[in-house]
Amino acid sequence: MSIAPSPPGPSVRAERPAVSRRPDLGRRVQPVAAAWIADPSAATSVGWIGGVTVLGLAWLVPETLLAAGLAWVAALAMVFALRSGRGYSAAYVGGVVGHIIAFHWVFSTVAAFGGFPVVGSAAVFALFVASAALQFPAVALIHRQLPGSFDALALRAPTAVVLAELLIPRLFPWHFGHTQIALTPLVQVAGLGGSMAVSFLVFWIAEVAVRVVAFRERRWGFLLPIGALGLALAYGMWIVHLHGSPRGATQQVVVVQGHVAHDERRDIRLARQYLSRIFDLSRKAAHAGSLVVWPEGAVPAYIPAAIGTVGDPPRLPWSDDGSAYLVGAYSFLPNEEKFNAAFAVYPDGQVPLPYFKQVLIPFGEAMPLAGYFPALRKLNAKAGAFSAGTQTKVFEYPMRRADGSSYTLKVAPLICYEDTVPGLSREAAQKGAELLVNITSDAWFGRSLAPRQHHLIAAFRAIENRRYIIRSTTTGYSAVVDPLGRTIGRIAPFSEGTITATVGLVSELSPYTARVGDRPWWCLLAVAVVLRLRTTRPWNWLALRRSPESTPSAEAA
Repeated sequence: MSIAPSPPGPSVRAERPAVSRRPDLGRRVQPVAAAWIADPSAATSVGWIGGVTVLGLAWLVPETLLAAGLAWVAALAMVFALRSGRGYSAAYVGGVVGHIIAFHWVFSTVAAFGGFPVVGSAAVFALFVASAALQFPAVALIHRQLPGSFDALALRAPTAVVLAELLIPRLFPWHFGHTQIALTPLVQVAGLGGSMAVSFLVFWIAEVAVRVVAFRERRWGFLLPIGALGLALAYGMWIVHLHGSPRGATQQVVVVQGHVAHDERRDIRLARQYLSRIFDLSRKAAHAGSLVVWPEGAVPAYIPAAIGTVGDPPRLPWSDDGSAYLVGAYSFLPNEEKFNAAFAVYPDGQVPLPYFKQVLIPFGEAMPLAGYFPALRKLNAKAGAFSAGTQTKVFEYPMRRADGSSYTLKVAPLICYEDTVPGLSREAAQKGAELLVNITSDAWFGRSLAPRQHHLIAAFRAIENRRYIIRSTTTGYSAVVDPLGRTIGRIAPFSEGTITATVGLVSELSPYTARVGDRPWWCLLAVAVVLRLRTTRPWNWLALRRSPESTPSAEAA
């Protein structure tokens, strides 16, 4: 059977279909990714939900190489989702799932710490998850609103991530960069730009990898983040060499963990037994010239702020052997304000004015908005009525060395949650603190992952400020962290014991502490806003619709 050719006719040039603003999928992506990218909404959903779920899993194995690896997988998946489409709903769902996986312990902690019934605890946990998950659609929104000029150097995803970390408030202030602490050389950039510098670097490399492998893009500008990674690793190895062992003057520190269950602290007889145990542990380990650190609330009593001395009989621990103490207790002022406090006891028994905790835990130490609406206190009668302190404090201990020479030991206390707030540690170092000491009661968390996650975030304060950080807790995780963020001594959770460590007293300031802080990220925000305003009408720059300037693939259309 033959088919006759069509009769000749006028030459007709086929019309090209309209060019879509989406990537030319058949040409620009590899076959493995093409199946997903062919349906951008599916690709975006898989990337967001899968990526943030993997990130949640990384927080279940904190301080490990596995956590670091899982976080890199999450970063690649999130960048893939960002390059594929909008995905606000998928980003939010992923955020909800990821937070439930990573921080499931918040539910039981609210019940124990705040005294809420099951329904109330569930409501607070749901509020925590719902609000914290907003970080991820915020990343997607910022990513879409950044001007096209950010694509040339692969800056879109890292900028979106760090600006979301900068702008979105969170009850548990974790950063993506915290997951990388097992990669010691890599995380040393936190001494230059804080933990967000680590987040930025990871997503900078992830964006280049996704665009090269999945989207087959080739740009000279991609060499910049690769070079930045090389410089960061070289800088990290130099810092590891510099701070690998204690530098300059040293101090012996005794960290005490007595192990007391949460319920035992409310029984005055058991609390006194606990106090006796940790004092016995201290006397066995301490000697002249050592600093002994007790956990938050170790002394179950209210001590007048102006007590002046330990008293006779002593109301605060004192050995009269040349050792000094930093002790958690409670305090009050003549106007009857109550505080969660840290007391310094000098070797001669003198007691300066204590440090008052500045960042109170909502629903546990204070009921939010109760000052404006007193009736709220009735909703949670077990919540404390503490006042918040107003300033960072550095205790100056008059100490003596073994050869009889005197020196001043400068120590800054941080109580409980305060070691997760970078600004407090930075301010303490700026005021002259040579040693950061966190005293906390993690008994509220029970046998959960929360103490390990808390410790992980606290370790970044050591890297950022190049200071040793001492952590003394009631039930663990008591530990000593060196200026590289490495935990060099720890006491097993739910056990009694002490750590005796020799730490370096560092007086010089890191770049992050001295000058940088969060300035690079605020400057990055300002640059992004200015560039965006130059390319879009001012009254329309927050519009969610796609525009050529804000589309990741616009330059290739």
